[in-house]
Amino acid sequence: MLKHQSRAESTGPIEIPVSGVKVTPMDADELHRWISATWQEGRKAAVLAHNLHSLYTWEVNATFRAFYEQADVVLTDGFPVLKLAKWRSGRPLSAKRHRLGTLDWLPGLMGRTPVRRVAVVGATPAGNARTVQLLRAGAGSGEVRGWAGEGWHPMLEKRIVQELQEYRPDFVIVGLGMPLQEEFLSRRWAELPPAIYAAVGGGIDEYAGIQKPPPRWLGPLGLEWAYRLVTQPRRLGHRYVVEPWLLAYLLAAKVARRGAGTPVGA
Repeated sequence: MLKHQSRAESTGPIEIPVSGVKVTPMDADELHRWISATWQEGRKAAVLAHNLHSLYTWEVNATFRAFYEQADVVLTDGFPVLKLAKWRSGRPLSAKRHRLGTLDWLPGLMGRTPVRRVAVVGATPAGNARTVQLLRAGAGSGEVRGWAGEGWHPMLEKRIVQELQEYRPDFVIVGLGMPLQEEFLSRRWAELPPAIYAAVGGGIDEYAGIQKPPPRWLGPLGLEWAYRLVTQPRRLGHRYVVEPWLLAYLLAAKVARRGAGTPVGA
């Protein structure tokens, strides 16, 4: 974007330097308004999110990368991603408003949008059932159905797709972990019924209280990762300790290739 353009007023996608990924930062109210407008259009759409883990996965997984490139909305879930987007665009992005995780927008989904048929796909049976219960409590005349994702396999995937076709949801929450959830959506996109699909990683179990989420005040400080690392070191140690260095190497290699005049994809 040129310096003389009004960056603060721009609302289009922001391309993160070097990596080439694009994000569309929103706060919870903006996302709910987007969901409402998209629901009225009755079309199929995808809501994804970027953090450091997804930036790394984007670099090494072609299917994952291609699905992100076709997404309608890519939220800034990670603090570093938000800071890069703010620096790149010059927009007045705020960690308090625009670092948007699942727990920031999911509680208001059925109260602040016209969505009335919700499907919850993924997570443990207990987490899925509890999330369905919580959403039903605020659904009014709406309907919520769940399909747990533990032990995901091709036959389960096929059955869930068939049952979603019969259910015809307005909104589908997909929490299978990254990159399985994106690969599932990419693989089955043509077969899935028209709806808004949101990939939420471990958000279903967190919303249900099965996994304790980081305190919300850590989000604006960019320290949620530290809480998760301390509380789940075995599961998340590689993601938070190793992957940032691998990502830095991959991005440095991109810069080196560009400097040498070599095409980035070569």
